[in-house]
Amino acid sequence: MIVTIIRRILLNRYTLFLAGLYLYLLLTDHLIELTKGVMRMEVPLLLYLYFYFNAITKESKWRPYVAATPLLVIYLVHDYYFLRFFRIPKIIDFEQLPELIGVLGIWGNLCLAGFVVLLFSLFVSFMRLSFKAFVLAIPGVIVFATPYFYPQIYIDIFSQRSIEVIHYAAVVNVEYNGRLATALYNEAKRQETFNNISSYRDINKLAMRLPAEMETPARANGKNVHMIVLEGFLDPTLLTNLPSKINPVHPDFTALVGANQGFSVSPVFGGYTSQAEFEVLCGVPAFQEFDEIEFNIFTGSETYCLPRILHRFGYHTMASNGFKPDFFNTIPAYRGIGFDAMYFAKEYTPTMETYLTKGEEKDNKYFFDGDLYTQNLAFVKQRLEDKKPFFNYVLTVYGHFPFEYDARVGPPLFKMEGVPWDLERIINQHYYRTKALADYLKKLLAMDPNALIVLVADHLPPLEGGFETYGKFGYPKPDLEDRFYRNRFLVFREGKMEKHENFYHFNIYRLILDYITNQEYCKTRSCDFKYPIDKETLRDDYRIIMGLASIQ
Repeated sequence: MIVTIIRRILLNRYTLFLAGLYLYLLLTDHLIELTKGVMRMEVPLLLYLYFYFNAITKESKWRPYVAATPLLVIYLVHDYYFLRFFRIPKIIDFEQLPELIGVLGIWGNLCLAGFVVLLFSLFVSFMRLSFKAFVLAIPGVIVFATPYFYPQIYIDIFSQRSIEVIHYAAVVNVEYNGRLATALYNEAKRQETFNNISSYRDINKLAMRLPAEMETPARANGKNVHMIVLEGFLDPTLLTNLPSKINPVHPDFTALVGANQGFSVSPVFGGYTSQAEFEVLCGVPAFQEFDEIEFNIFTGSETYCLPRILHRFGYHTMASNGFKPDFFNTIPAYRGIGFDAMYFAKEYTPTMETYLTKGEEKDNKYFFDGDLYTQNLAFVKQRLEDKKPFFNYVLTVYGHFPFEYDARVGPPLFKMEGVPWDLERIINQHYYRTKALADYLKKLLAMDPNALIVLVADHLPPLEGGFETYGKFGYPKPDLEDRFYRNRFLVFREGKMEKHENFYHFNIYRLILDYITNQEYCKTRSCDFKYPIDKETLRDDYRIIMGLASIQ
């Protein structure tokens, strides 16, 4: 009798489920630890969900495994995302599925669709619905609906049940409280903050705002500004542990820039280019307080960012984007930020006025840098003839995953044993990208010698293995906490290069405004260019910029 009871307890599907969960957490202890917080927050929620999935599936020897499958998939997706991008995924990230589908390509989308259909078919084939199932769903509906409809209640309960809520590090918060429970907490915090966004729309409280009398053409020097944001521009010379001694930088680029390349800290690693764009154009950190992607809540309403300020200084502001306008809510974001004109390839925007065309780049949706630069130079020449100062903003896309390159760009030059396929592609791309960039810069410097030219990479590309791969191949400055967010940064001030070893993407805004006002800006408003910096001093300004940007 006792043996039977013990056997039922030990071999019970719920006991085995907990054992499997514990084993999974042990195997991923480098990622998320099993703590008392997880036991208090996550395990009860998972047990309820496992019980419910058992209740709505048919009796079968496969029933325990089918019921556990949705929870296993949630954990696997969560952890893959973390290992790939070193960011804790949030529920709001599902809004980026259209972007994911857009960049996966046909085979990637077929695999994704096949995986989803297979899981859905598997679960539906075992499902049995009844009145009991609807009743049992009530607690789950309450738990999952509360962060959306009563976020403060969920936050209060989470704070009471948790050992500690960690605000400064998302990874630590998950370690303490679990993946699913923390995802709901993050959504509740986002909803609560978003509900309060209307209280952050008083532009008079914006510390960054310049006095009205200063924002006139008379206070600007009228010199042009060119900003080029480079997609996934990884400099392979910074990888000190490559198995082959190679030089993937084109000689023309080396001769032009020498040792004057510096670093700027991006808000993101591996993706989300718009986050880097937001920082360089709006001058505040991308805190992700209202959305995982700041651009997502832009409505086109005027907010206080660099292009709009330059417009008040008498500049024509224009953006040339090498990719599709529907990614990351780009058009409303660019409009709200203050661009007078925005240009995308005509293949992506057949009804919009544009000077950009992919031309021969038919098979690869990622516009080659050289083609983009050539067309932009011709456009810059026209703008110079207009004799009006302008801000020329260019966003490249060629370094985007999966790092394809066309045969017409050039054959692969470097083959290295022991180097992952994606890194090898990037190394080969870099040779042709630096060749195109050197040609562009030399011609731009000749055409507009008195301008300020700023180039910065948006983020490091998402290599398989994430941070571990970068560490393995010796990405530099191991003593710096943010070394995987450090990206190449180049500045040409009236033809002369200046090196900034430690910079931040959001301070490029101040660098530009200080330049066009002949250093008056930094006398009027603080320009804290030191490294590291306390970003919290800019949070109030961030909230006001976002509040203004979200007006319907």
